Amino acid sequence: MLEAAVLWDKCLDDLKYQVKPTVFTMWLRPLSAQIEGEVFIVRAPNDYFVDYVRKNHLQDIEQLVTKHSKDAIKQVIVRVDKASIPAAESEFALAPQQTTDASTAMSQNPVATTGFDARLGTNLASGAADVLPSGQISSADAKSLSYLNSDFTFDTFVTGKTNNLAYKACYELTKRQSQNRHNPLFIYAPSGLGKTHLMHSVAHRYLKQQRSFYYFTSEKFINQLVYSLRNNKIEEFKKKIKKVDLLIVDDIHVLAGKVKSSNEFLSLFADFTTGDKQIILASDRHPSQLTEFDERFRSRFSWGLSVPIEPPEIDTRMQILQKKAALTGIELPKECALFIAQNVVSNVRRLEGALNQVVANANLTGAPITLEMVQYALKDIVAMRVQAVNMDNIRKVVAEFYDVSVKDLMGKKRTRSIARPRQIAMALARELTGDSFPDIGQSFGGRDHTTVMHACDKVAQLRAEDPVLDKDYKSLAMMLQAG
Repeated sequence: MLEAAVLWDKCLDDLKYQVKPTVFTMWLRPLSAQIEGEVFIVRAPNDYFVDYVRKNHLQDIEQLVTKHSKDAIKQVIVRVDKASIPAAESEFALAPQQTTDASTAMSQNPVATTGFDARLGTNLASGAADVLPSGQISSADAKSLSYLNSDFTFDTFVTGKTNNLAYKACYELTKRQSQNRHNPLFIYAPSGLGKTHLMHSVAHRYLKQQRSFYYFTSEKFINQLVYSLRNNKIEEFKKKIKKVDLLIVDDIHVLAGKVKSSNEFLSLFADFTTGDKQIILASDRHPSQLTEFDERFRSRFSWGLSVPIEPPEIDTRMQILQKKAALTGIELPKECALFIAQNVVSNVRRLEGALNQVVANANLTGAPITLEMVQYALKDIVAMRVQAVNMDNIRKVVAEFYDVSVKDLMGKKRTRSIARPRQIAMALARELTGDSFPDIGQSFGGRDHTTVMHACDKVAQLRAEDPVLDKDYKSLAMMLQAG
């Protein structure tokens, strides 16, 4: 039986190599899917998404769905996800003395830990009051608070060497009188490493302290800016946001290239970097690497503190697995946690997915969780990991990471923006596949084996001299070996 989520994940894995990273992040990643009979339904947050996807990506999606379903799906349609509408039409800025009611609302409305609905939504254009009178909270506002994930708190965040600085920075800024607050706080990491968890944790602390905040995904922030600009309500929009204590914007890199929206954001940015206000921004890259923005933005994003979250080390991955298992009342033997951690290395989301697969297998079969059972339950993930480390995928992953095309990596251009990623791809190929220098050279446009040898030596030298490049290299290696 086809599972919609599994089929859609396979389609997304292909789509992310067919479009620019910014397009994938803004327009395709927020989508979800369901299957009704022989119809595959792509669910979008609103009509803007539906129109865009139909015009630009429906044909590609149809081809991929047909391919991965082995012709079991006969029709693909795109429509608005009705379940997301209440969140998108409600406010979530909080006023003092709302904490008790908000906490009650959250406990009564558990939400998914990942995906679009796990993030808070708002529609400032709706005209609803953004800050309620002291001690009052409407049913709509209470409902919107349920989208602040009750599991994403500082207490449930597992720290290690790769995320400890980000954890401390977020925790510190929730202290009213802290001398170690940094504004803006810029968190950067690939998807699935805990950025959203930390930002929700900060929001939870603000709730307890009876302070107000706004939390936006970048696409929702842009939608609101565009609506306000088109309807001459931009000042009203900014006025509402300026009332709160904290502004959080996720995936800020998606704002690049949208001139009017970017300029309006800069004015808001100025308001939240003065006085007692705070702004938190998140992206997949360090501010200096956001080359889609001009220098005004990159310099402002770097004013405060930029903190990375890197893929967790194996000890941290084991701790995450055992803590997640304990929270759900499951006893996960150490050797089982070790096996999962060894085979799923890329991010926390995939770790959770692997653990959920093991638990589901145990529940369905009634078998205890043993190493043999875990190995069987995750046999496909292990096989996928082995398949991922091949020359074709190395080129694709490196090209996506550095926002160049695979064609450029294979081509003759020698500009630094292309030559350096090409050298890194060659070095990764040598380390991860063990292929000979001549074979690797042939895989990169028929280059001589001495070119590959030089690339490997150069990358080794640069990794020793440049911590940023070394971090990128390690991240790419982990991504390629991911389960």
